[in-house]
Amino acid sequence: MADRHIALIVEDEPEMAAELADLLRSFGHDHLHAETLADARACLDEGGFCYVLLDLQIKADGQSIKPRVESGMSLLLEIRKRFPHRSANDMHLVPVLVISGHGKEPKNIIGAFKDGINDFIMKPLSIDGQDVGAKIRRCLELAGRSDHGACDECNHAAAVGRTDKPHNGAVFWHAPDYSEIRLCGEPFYFTGDVNRAVIRLLHEAAVAGQPWQSGKATLAEAGSHDAEGKMSNLFGDHPCWGKLLLSNKRGKYRLKTE
Repeated sequence: MADRHIALIVEDEPEMAAELADLLRSFGHDHLHAETLADARACLDEGGFCYVLLDLQIKADGQSIKPRVESGMSLLLEIRKRFPHRSANDMHLVPVLVISGHGKEPKNIIGAFKDGINDFIMKPLSIDGQDVGAKIRRCLELAGRSDHGACDECNHAAAVGRTDKPHNGAVFWHAPDYSEIRLCGEPFYFTGDVNRAVIRLLHEAAVAGQPWQSGKATLAEAGSHDAEGKMSNLFGDHPCWGKLLLSNKRGKYRLKTE
């Protein structure tokens, strides 16, 4: 998955989610899937996606009786709060395309654009004249994501803005919130709350002279919801894997800081 774009699909209808996933695979993209607002928030914490396909009408959580537009709009506002920054082309650096069967309702369309969507896709996907792939490619291009290799930097810039601050030649440097690490000048970006927390905890352990830490314990302390408790599930496709984040192959991990 590391060499291709990854979409976060937020869709509570299994058949539609499967159709979207199949469509994305047809032009070489992978995906993460969230059914509810609560699931999507967990995905925001984990990070690792390049753009969002959002159904406005979703359930708040597993206990909800019915899906509501208010849940989708709440998620949209949260995405824009976490990733407010735009490219030089005035496209959000984390594009959001709303997918909804309610596009004939002007209030929903106007409200969604006002709150920060970048394009609108109607259900069913096969509507005449609707080129979903072209819409996605346009958003990625304007966001500076034509090449997936730029996505880590775009994710970081979407959250904190672009910076050219010097790193004073240090072998290991980190932003105060651990959203960016530099190792011998090579940048690594972390946009999810959980992955930033993991990197912080491992760095604190290294500073304290105990660099090797249990992966499962560190993930739990960082607030991960991964039932398997595997570092590879969170970082396996991240450029830091094997470079900045090292494994002893026995369940313990450390940061390379020198």
